[in-house]
Amino acid sequence: MLLIFVKSADSKIVAQGTGFLVEGGKIITNKHVIEGGTPLIDLGGVRIPATVESTDDLNDLAVLTVAAEITAEPLVLADAVPPPGSNIYAIGNPQGLEKSISAGILSAVRTVGKRELIQITTPVSHGSSGGPVFDSSGKVIGVTVSSIEEGQNLNFAVPALAVIELLRGHPLLSTDFSDLLEVAQSTVEKRATLTISDDAGSPYQKNEDEIRFAFSIAIEHAGKGDVQTLLRICDEFSDELKFSYPADADIAVLAAERVIRLAPGPTTSLAVARALNRKAMSLQVTGDELTTEQKSLFERSERAARQAILQAKQPSAAMYYWLGDTLAMRESLEGADSALRRALELNRATPDAALQADILRDLVNVAGWLKRPADADKWFSSLVQTGQAGWWDWRDRASRLDAAERFAEAGESWRKAAELNPEPATQWCDAEHSFLLASGKDDSLLFAARKCIALGLGTAGELSEAHGAIATVLNSRGVYDEALSHATKAAALDPTYAGAYNQQAVALSGLHRNLEAINAAKQAIQLSDGKWGIMHFNLGYAYFQTENWQLAQQSFEKAAELMPDSDDSAYNLALCLQHLSLNLDAAHWFEEALRRNPKRMDKQDILDLISALRKR
Repeated sequence: MLLIFVKSADSKIVAQGTGFLVEGGKIITNKHVIEGGTPLIDLGGVRIPATVESTDDLNDLAVLTVAAEITAEPLVLADAVPPPGSNIYAIGNPQGLEKSISAGILSAVRTVGKRELIQITTPVSHGSSGGPVFDSSGKVIGVTVSSIEEGQNLNFAVPALAVIELLRGHPLLSTDFSDLLEVAQSTVEKRATLTISDDAGSPYQKNEDEIRFAFSIAIEHAGKGDVQTLLRICDEFSDELKFSYPADADIAVLAAERVIRLAPGPTTSLAVARALNRKAMSLQVTGDELTTEQKSLFERSERAARQAILQAKQPSAAMYYWLGDTLAMRESLEGADSALRRALELNRATPDAALQADILRDLVNVAGWLKRPADADKWFSSLVQTGQAGWWDWRDRASRLDAAERFAEAGESWRKAAELNPEPATQWCDAEHSFLLASGKDDSLLFAARKCIALGLGTAGELSEAHGAIATVLNSRGVYDEALSHATKAAALDPTYAGAYNQQAVALSGLHRNLEAINAAKQAIQLSDGKWGIMHFNLGYAYFQTENWQLAQQSFEKAAELMPDSDDSAYNLALCLQHLSLNLDAAHWFEEALRRNPKRMDKQDILDLISALRKR
């Protein structure tokens, strides 16, 4: 294993890498290692200039020779790659840790276009490029060539067979950016034929690795004349609709970092800001807290956006939008609000409908986080007026309104989301739930609940609640047969749903099936641990219908206790006591009913009854 330095025209050491000796006195390394000047081979402290004999541009390989004789034993090249899972060993010269050896395994063999690459678990640190990768028998199976840090620390080596072909005079010569990009694009087209999978060994995940590597090679060979193409790659692979493809965010960042090195300026700084933002957004996390990696990416994105604004003679709306969006994610909400308002102002001068919608969405979110509901309503109204409010916008608004306990408005927003969504998921069930918590929305509640049930997209619990909600409205309207049917279905879907049995009790009482009503009411009370006064009231009513005054009294008494504002509980308790000839107690509870509701329509009748009871 050899240490290689590269000397520039002004005699400065500008690069360091690794090489190794093969048969015939040839030295193998990466082409990119020796591109910056004259390669020097370190032989025991003496650095001898080397001559570049041949290169394989596509595989990033170079063959060097030196005038001096090297006494080291040449390494043997393997003509086949061992199977995945095999133990491997890599030797390199990472800066400060020359002649380091690391062990790992061969993860997979990837085919990218016409290239075959070995994916390995051993790290490829700066200075280790060009080093040999050995199998357990000591043969060289590959040459370390690349590490894609933005691609989940993927490390690659070129198979030794490519070295053998190069030594035979048959290198793959094309490094044209357009050709490489065509190969890379073919890997993306292949993705459309594969089933998405999280399994690391699946064809889909292998394809993701191929996409990352193919584009990294293409981007690495892009020149100044390719700046516009690189910007298009940034734009395409920063598309938020591609968040489900982790490789795309990695490619956007690679392209952005390449383009800003080739052509620094406001446009390319903006590309970097956007790519880093989208990379952070693409990371899958659990919980609400940003990960350390996300925080770092958003911080870098903010710096790039501010740099774009400083560099531009006339900053654009997009620059302020990406600054505002990133600040919002970093929870710098006042700064985000200010930047987004500036973006909206600038966009009015040169209208971009899609950008305007994005700005307004962010303004809605920021206003919500700042607890400024009036502003959130205003910005959302403006978004709707653009004609670009999607079902997801209505969904997000509905969630915010539910949190603010604005249930009627939330229900209408869920309904709008469901109407706009080609696959409405459970939005109709969500609408039903919000309308259930609202008042005076019975017709909307029935419509949403029936949609929820008809589509069958909700969970068993959501569908059970929808049936229960329908039963509640129908019972209140005296449609007891249909109410009983829905309440029974609700209980079948969720046998633990106390409300379903409660509505059964109401419907059965309305149908004068009092013994069944008693059993249903008891089940409701048992499932709810007796905490709801209305369930005790309904049990009391069923007992009352059977003229079981004593048990009815007990149930109404508990209902009156649990619902201290319920005058009906107090009134019905008084009636039971009257039937039991407990006249003074009955008079007391009639008085309590009037105390709870002094405006009862039958107030005078109750007062007369109280007077008569006290005289008995």
